Amino acid sequence: MPGTARVTIPRYLADVRRSPGQVLLLLMSLWFVSNGPAAFAMCPSFSFGPHMTSCTVMVFGFIPVTVNGWHALFHFVTGIAGVFLAHRPRAAFAYGIGCGWFYLLVAGLGLAGGDNVLHFMAVDTFGNWIHAAEGGLVITAAALTARRAAGGITHDAITLAPAAPDGSG
Repeated sequence: MPGTARVTIPRYLADVRRSPGQVLLLLMSLWFVSNGPAAFAMCPSFSFGPHMTSCTVMVFGFIPVTVNGWHALFHFVTGIAGVFLAHRPRAAFAYGIGCGWFYLLVAGLGLAGGDNVLHFMAVDTFGNWIHAAEGGLVITAAALTARRAAGGITHDAITLAPAAPDGSG
């Protein structure tokens, strides 16, 4: 089993390095995964509705971060999905488009809802703008992956040369 990991991880990383978009999607996914446990450690409540529980912590003394268990799950699940999908160009592209729009939707719902998204995910205004930025970054990463996903770029990650029409390049 340990020998398998020694082969699998370098191959996974080589696959991710095929396009800058895939690298950015992997980095964003790891960011999301790290946010999940951090948010859960701050506030593990999974209550919802009018009695929803949330916790606000001031990061660096001036950045408010409002979370609850649902918020933690939101980040963790989207991050795990990205880690699993980032190494395949078409899957990475689809993930980037879907996840990016999902984050933009959550940001919009948070801005409209104030301190929550649909009465179950705790948020704050700063966090809503962060979700919007994350969504934009993920969609940008998908755009950077689009040509690779369509088969328009060869495996040469350094030059990113167009593939030969006969498929030999």
